[in-house]
Amino acid sequence: MGQISPLLALQIGLVAAGVAVGAWVLGARLRGKRRVMLGLVLAVVGIAAGFAHLARQAGRAASIEALEQEIPGRARRAVQVDPKQAAWIGRATPDVSGPDPLAGYVSSDRCRSCHPGNYDSWHRSYHRTMTQRATPAAVLGTFTGQTLEAKGRSYRLERRGDEYWVEMADPDWEAELMARGVRPDSVPDERAPRRWKRVVMTTGSHHMQTYWVASARDGRLFNFPWLWLVEDQRWIPREDGFIRPPDGARTFDVWHDSCIECHAVGGEKEQDPRTGWNPRAAELGIACEGCHGPAEEHVRVNQDPARRYRMRLADEPDPTIVNPARLDARDSSQVCGYCHGINMWKPAPLASGVRFHPGDDLRETRVVMRASAKAAKSTDSLERHDWPVLMKQLEQAMVDNPTLLEERFWPDGMVRVSGREHNGMIESACFEGGKLSCLSCHSMHASADPDDQLARDRQQDRACLQCHPTFDQDLEAHTHHARESVGSRCQNCHMPHTVYGLLKSIRSHWIDSPSAAKTRETGRANACNLCHLDKSLGWSADRLTAWYDQPRPELARDEEEIAEGIRWSLSGDAQQRAMMAWHMGQPDPKRASGDAWMGYFLGHLLDDPYPAVRYQAGHALARLSAEKPLAYDFLDAPAERARMRRETMAYWRAAAEDPRGRVADRRARLLGADGRLAEAEIERLAKARDDRTMDLRE
Repeated sequence: MGQISPLLALQIGLVAAGVAVGAWVLGARLRGKRRVMLGLVLAVVGIAAGFAHLARQAGRAASIEALEQEIPGRARRAVQVDPKQAAWIGRATPDVSGPDPLAGYVSSDRCRSCHPGNYDSWHRSYHRTMTQRATPAAVLGTFTGQTLEAKGRSYRLERRGDEYWVEMADPDWEAELMARGVRPDSVPDERAPRRWKRVVMTTGSHHMQTYWVASARDGRLFNFPWLWLVEDQRWIPREDGFIRPPDGARTFDVWHDSCIECHAVGGEKEQDPRTGWNPRAAELGIACEGCHGPAEEHVRVNQDPARRYRMRLADEPDPTIVNPARLDARDSSQVCGYCHGINMWKPAPLASGVRFHPGDDLRETRVVMRASAKAAKSTDSLERHDWPVLMKQLEQAMVDNPTLLEERFWPDGMVRVSGREHNGMIESACFEGGKLSCLSCHSMHASADPDDQLARDRQQDRACLQCHPTFDQDLEAHTHHARESVGSRCQNCHMPHTVYGLLKSIRSHWIDSPSAAKTRETGRANACNLCHLDKSLGWSADRLTAWYDQPRPELARDEEEIAEGIRWSLSGDAQQRAMMAWHMGQPDPKRASGDAWMGYFLGHLLDDPYPAVRYQAGHALARLSAEKPLAYDFLDAPAERARMRRETMAYWRAAAEDPRGRVADRRARLLGADGRLAEAEIERLAKARDDRTMDLRE
């Protein structure tokens, strides 16, 4: 292996020395019966990430000859970086001797001639446009000479012909300050050296887009810390597009730290001893070889037309390429799970240069995070072998990041953030049966629409009925809703929108059943109350007990009586408040719950401390009534937000009140005996708001 520097050796030694202390610390921190196992699982992997970061610096293996023999075309050679593969660097890059992780890749252009249909369907997808060169065809944001200001920094945007430029604080200077432990935003803007930087690359094209500028010193790419919201057609500070601490500092993101592995094909964050960071990729975006593996050998052997016809007539898989549809459910899903998952490098494969390719067992190189209680009881030999090894990497994660658990998972181990669907799906009983995979519902080349890439014949209930056909025979007896009702749609009950990310709520991929007991234990809304926002948890518990014989949990008075949509919008944590506001803006919950009462409580959220919550409330209010246009900006100054809150609540107050309503309905909606809003109750719940800091890691 490459030589480890004395500093690195010291760092690794310190990590190892803290292990025993860390185990004791975690035991003291996580005594709750529901959190003990979750704490062990997640904290372990947090330190794995830190340890893996150190291991990355330790050098690469001198040889991976066994791997080269196993996979044709991955020969060891000196790396001559193709300018197309490193288009963003904008300078000559050095050759680096050693096994080339990009060997064997040929790019999607080589696939087109033989697979034109698949190429075209991929080309229309958001996977292709995930990361692109910053050209007029790719850049969605406006660069019209405007100045953007946030977090004490200003940015001037210009378009020069087909190029996009930003005048900003010198990102290399900011990176140098960060390396010395100084927050760059602690230096006033007027004292910061400023540079015009060309935007060289974009990431995102579906919901939001962010932009990258190149270092003048090495191959790093620095994030221009603003997001362009595609639907809203506006700029927002990057940190305001996520549920992040409202008083937090500006984010400083580097391409090779946070994005390169999944937003490009074959992304590598190499460090050359002579020139510094030299991030490379085989192709920008998520392209053919991201799912099918390096195709050099496949292209070479299929130059022979006789071989092509033999393979077609035999209807056998081509061993030189991977077709995820021919893999078993686990391996097929791992192709997607490499990116759509919470995974951490295992130090040994990382240090030796072994990388995951489609068709491999992802668990050989990564720890696939499973945070549920049943994960600890896995009978899989590989997972059981990993467990004690990972336990040794505990201390660093909890010391460096004590909120590691809450940033990614609900207390029972269900994923709570977007982009991690694989971790949810593998907890499902459907997956454990050995047949469910991502391709059971999704298709990369035959989808009905590019938003979710659901296969054309897997829309709505058809995705579930392919395995559960008997439920369709007497659907209403199972759902207790009319057949055509949204309450009879499988996904609405078993995959509700309890995941948050990309400024919206997203379906959970842990296929589960609604449970009032789980709602009480985890704080995660159940499917019943996400549609019936005007009903209490007790109301849902009654029906789940009557319809499905679920044991009825013991509930607090507020849980028995107050509508969940109201209770959590007033007293919930930042994610719960954002999710309630998002659901109040959706047509199905509005029809099921009535929406006249919602405006008052959405108005209450217009001055929420979290920008993401304010964003959801503003959007839901804008959809509520055309008679009351909402001249509201969730990024307005605090005084303006407070004014909008007061005016909006006053406007919607009369609609929220109902003197003629039933007593139970009045109590659920916080109305007094006279049908008027119970101010004291509203104030009580608002004061009980869960203000613990939330930093969800989408």
